Amino acid sequence: MTRNTTSDELSRTDPDLDAPWTYATTAADRLALPDEIEQRILYPDHRQRITVQFERDDGTLGVCDGYRVRHDDVRGPYLGPHRYASELTGNDCAGLAAATTVSAALAGIQFGGAAGGIAVDPTTLSRDERVRLTRSYAGSVTGVGPDSDVLVPDVGTDERTMARFVDAVADRVDGPRNAAVAGKPPAIGGFREMPRASGDSIAHVTQDVLETDHDCPLSDATIAVYGAGTLGATAARLLEFQGGTVVAMCSDQAGLTASGDGNGLDTDLVPSYLERPSALAEYDDGTMIGTQDVLQQDVDVLLLAAPATAVTAQNADAIRADIVVEGATGAVTPGGQRVLEDRGITVVPDVLATAGTMVAAHLEWVQSVGRDRLGDARVSNEFGYALTEAVDDVRDRRERCNLSWREAAYSVGISRVAAAHEVVR
Repeated sequence: MTRNTTSDELSRTDPDLDAPWTYATTAADRLALPDEIEQRILYPDHRQRITVQFERDDGTLGVCDGYRVRHDDVRGPYLGPHRYASELTGNDCAGLAAATTVSAALAGIQFGGAAGGIAVDPTTLSRDERVRLTRSYAGSVTGVGPDSDVLVPDVGTDERTMARFVDAVADRVDGPRNAAVAGKPPAIGGFREMPRASGDSIAHVTQDVLETDHDCPLSDATIAVYGAGTLGATAARLLEFQGGTVVAMCSDQAGLTASGDGNGLDTDLVPSYLERPSALAEYDDGTMIGTQDVLQQDVDVLLLAAPATAVTAQNADAIRADIVVEGATGAVTPGGQRVLEDRGITVVPDVLATAGTMVAAHLEWVQSVGRDRLGDARVSNEFGYALTEAVDDVRDRRERCNLSWREAAYSVGISRVAAAHEVVR
């Protein structure tokens, strides 16, 4: 392996999670919605901030801020991410909740958007501390239940977190207790596909846009992946499996680019190496680069898969990809979006790229409440059909109204939420 430069860290700047409000407001203005409906859409139904206390292993008391924001439930129960992140704020959760409302509407599922979590760095906690923290939050947050508010794992949380949450709310949830969360372990009714749903969704949408709108077969495409966690690794592996060539990847500590033999990186191996930078010397089929260098690769697709702001007005001029796929809310700031659009670069927004997460969560919820039994084949088919329809609907709005992908996605999503408000008011 050749070493060209030392690596730098992925941007530690918090994602621009206020951006969904900007996009939603613009869409509402474009649609000329009645003032009453616009106000319902632009402001969350309920915001909760709680103090989360838990016992540390040394017997001292730990205290964190916790949040849950429910944005809009006119189309159905609230559904949305539950994350652990050190700089998390209530405004962050409000932005995520708004984006989730739009994403659920694009996916065509009967849920509204919500988001929440705890302002804590989970890597600083022991296993027992995480258990006590999760139970404390679950005991304090109100309104959770299969017919009211359903939690989905997100940054800093996983299947085990969801399992602990299920157990903690068991005595105060009406209906099947395990339906209060999606992303559970399969042993208690979760889908095996759920942890990979976001990555699968991104890969599906990327291939659709690449081949249909850019007339570029995936087998001819080169791809750079900024972020090698579960989301980035899953999307990279699926895109490679379908014929794409991944030429660069990075974690928050290091980056790699392919050696130039045309074969690309091994997406089964590289993510694990990137998470252990000391092991990079063992990888002989690539060149070590800085994480920011991954953003500047001359590729067909740049996939932003890290929960960090990646493209801003300051660095958007250095992007050389034809398509930028936003795998995390706020990965592209509004200023960065404008620069990319002016340069003719396609930006696929997070609300469309990750809509499959909402589809998978809905399918798991349907099974958890006992309304249906879903086999793997049916789940796969419904997942694919829903994403194809979502992309087609956004594409149609984009072409008819001469909008960007993001403008079209928010226009479709907000119009569906507005239509539901219109019939119930």
